[in-house]
Amino acid sequence: MTKSDFPTDPNAETIGLPSDDSGKGSVPEPGKFVTSGMPTEIGRYKILGIIASGGMGVVYEAMQEAPRRRVALKIIKAGSASEMALHRFQFEAQTLAKLSHPNIAQIFEAGMWESENGEVPFFAMEYIPGAQGIVEYAQKRDLSIRDRLELFGKICDAVHHGHQKGIIHRDLKPENILVDNQGEPKIIDFGVARATDADLAVTTMQTTMGQLIGTLQYMSPEQCDADPDRIDTRSDVYALGVILFQILSGKLPYDLRRQAIHEAVRIIKEQRPDSLGTISTTLKGDIDTIALKAMEKDRERRYQSAAELARDIHHFLNNEPIIARPLSIGYQVKLFTKKYKRTCAAVLLLFVSIVLGIIGTTSGWIEANRQTELALEQRNIAEERYNEIIDFASEYTGGFYAGIVKLNAGLEVRKLVLDSTLRHLDKLAKSAGQTEQIRSLRGNTHRFYGSYFAGNSAANLGDVNNAILHYDKAISIYNELIDEGLSKYNYSISVVFYRLGELSRTAQDYPKSISHLEKASEKLSLYLDESPEDDKALRLDSLIDMSMVDTLVKVDINKASEVLQGLVEERRSRAEKSPSDFVAKRDYANILQREANMALKKGDMVVAISTFKRARDIYSLLVKLQPENGQAPRDLAWSEYFLGKSMIENGSSEQGLNRVEAGLYLVRDCCIASPNDARPRQNVLLYTNLYFELCSEMEQLERAEGVIRNLLASIQPVVEQNPNNYAIEELFSNLEIYLDTAEKNTALAE
Repeated sequence: MTKSDFPTDPNAETIGLPSDDSGKGSVPEPGKFVTSGMPTEIGRYKILGIIASGGMGVVYEAMQEAPRRRVALKIIKAGSASEMALHRFQFEAQTLAKLSHPNIAQIFEAGMWESENGEVPFFAMEYIPGAQGIVEYAQKRDLSIRDRLELFGKICDAVHHGHQKGIIHRDLKPENILVDNQGEPKIIDFGVARATDADLAVTTMQTTMGQLIGTLQYMSPEQCDADPDRIDTRSDVYALGVILFQILSGKLPYDLRRQAIHEAVRIIKEQRPDSLGTISTTLKGDIDTIALKAMEKDRERRYQSAAELARDIHHFLNNEPIIARPLSIGYQVKLFTKKYKRTCAAVLLLFVSIVLGIIGTTSGWIEANRQTELALEQRNIAEERYNEIIDFASEYTGGFYAGIVKLNAGLEVRKLVLDSTLRHLDKLAKSAGQTEQIRSLRGNTHRFYGSYFAGNSAANLGDVNNAILHYDKAISIYNELIDEGLSKYNYSISVVFYRLGELSRTAQDYPKSISHLEKASEKLSLYLDESPEDDKALRLDSLIDMSMVDTLVKVDINKASEVLQGLVEERRSRAEKSPSDFVAKRDYANILQREANMALKKGDMVVAISTFKRARDIYSLLVKLQPENGQAPRDLAWSEYFLGKSMIENGSSEQGLNRVEAGLYLVRDCCIASPNDARPRQNVLLYTNLYFELCSEMEQLERAEGVIRNLLASIQPVVEQNPNNYAIEELFSNLEIYLDTAEKNTALAE
């Protein structure tokens, strides 16, 4: 009989088992795999065979009747159930019960089994089919370096999940990281784990004085001291470093074979591990640095979390700076150039020119003031040079930064640009004073900082407080310039208030969003009074208006509808006055899209579809007007999506799905045309996800399978032509996941 301490999981994945004679997945006859001394049943579990046997327990393959599924059943070995072992075993069960992660073996049930020798504890956990140790798996499959690192990254994420739950594994090694037949890794055996909030008495029993728990090769220096107070999550990070080393090289960083324990401990605590670069030249550089940082003797110099380690692995795979290496300008430029060789050559040249120029300017200016007899001549030279550098710096904070954002450069690279800009502007200000140009550039830089911390793009930090801090600094600078009579900065301050309005709406603070947008509109009106034909200002005016509608919809749909109607007429009139004005026509189409969505919210499908068609027709015209404009086909693509979805909802399923697919092929074409631009890639992935959901709802996954297969076939040549573009490679892999899911679901439906 069993006494369950933890309930079974009714939602756990089960497996269907045929009752044919093949034996594949079927329950064997009683006793078929039973050997001498092995039970045939443990509670409601039929024993199929032994998976593994260790010092503390035995792991059986077993069959659970209800729900019907294979499990791994772990029990204490007969005769080994000391008080300490029982405490440790129960602790393992409690530990696993806290965890829920796709890469950690799930516990289903824990309890006590009435054996011939008395009660012994057991727990049933997820069975891992085709399980192989992670190092063995990587070697047998001859995985590429990239594939090995991606596999390892999943393990880091799983370990971090455990750490967030207050759990330290303390025995991470390849044998405890199994890879199933689908290529998914699973961490097992938390039997020596230590919860950071665990009862001290239990912890003490687990680690008595002088007892080494864990496998020596993977133990951190602090674990070797057997001092429980010094063991924390960073001990697992060390073990991950050893595993990373082994996965990549097939070797261990230390050779501890035939070493006495005291000598092995000394090596771990004192000897520098081997370098990956000495094993293979392909492992030199950043990946070697990552492994060595993970295995630092001093915990304070190690990665402070498994998440940090995973983040550096991700950065390495994307040719982005790693935190294990100091962020020097030379290092950043080297990585960025490697990632985008031709595309960014010009802006990187600008970067270097600015840095060198600022140094020259500063020294020239200082020299001009020191040499009184040459003061006038030197000042004239310095002023000329100053103006040159101001022009360069304007491009630095505008063109260069916009360029790296478009290329989807890593956040560290972006921050480097912004930090360098402020630093050099400070140097220039000390020599030249707080001129209008310097203050203007400082304001622009703080504005970019705001977007960096919490912008609207996919790559931002989501740090609202820091974003607001920098936006406020930009507002303060622009206001000072406006107070001095420089009204052109009304445009700049309007941009900031618009960003704050968007930020507040995202945070669901709708009154504050409306307030910011009203200020943005007020400041922009002042600017447009003096520059009524400024295209960028007219574009901003449209964005502010649409943002106001999007915000009002959340609080007062009638007010939103009223405002929207006025905007529709205004944008229509502006577009008709300027038939060749791209911006005016695009703004009109954008506002029509919102009018159509408003009709959808009110349930008026006829008006919605009609209005979506009008918007679509305008976007189609814009593609013809400016075929080189990458934004135009993306606008048309999304217009096709909204039109198609509304047609589907109105009962025209076939026509609607055709429209959605037309849009999907448009964003695909944009991605193929500009593989280094992050926006088309993001559009393809988002659009595919929405299309897949639609097909799932409509039970059209076989059709989706064909479309996604076409996407992959057309994007594959782009991947092959851009071997260093890991972003397009990642997109391809994500599309393969959708295809695989569609294929499996189609097969199930048949």
